[in-house]
Amino acid sequence: MTLTYLSAVHLLRRADEDQARALYADVIEALEQHCTDVGVDFCGNELNITIQLAEEQYVAIAGRYSLPWNTDRSELGGWMAVHIDDVHGRHKVIYDTTTPEGVPPGDLALEPLAEEVGAYVTGWHAEHD
Repeated sequence: MTLTYLSAVHLLRRADEDQARALYADVIEALEQHCTDVGVDFCGNELNITIQLAEEQYVAIAGRYSLPWNTDRSELGGWMAVHIDDVHGRHKVIYDTTTPEGVPPGDLALEPLAEEVGAYVTGWHAEHD
């Protein structure tokens, strides 16, 4: 029998991830229709939905900056998906419907986001796997 030690930090992180998955379940579900390895990530206090491509490469999905911790999505201003390549220190915007603050939000529809990101991820895997 093995005992697993769960630190308070680990438990809080798991609770945060569960909360994030609940808040953005529809976004995650739409993305999972088109690709695998969909998760959530916390960089500092910022929340992003992620799709892992390789060890140090992933697609990060948020709004203008990061996803808010509430159900009012108008703060997002639209969706932005960025391919982050930590190996080469580069990033590439692959989908962006965001608008500047103070301007009405851009397109928040999930299907165009999921289709575009799914096509990009599928193409990336075909080229690199």
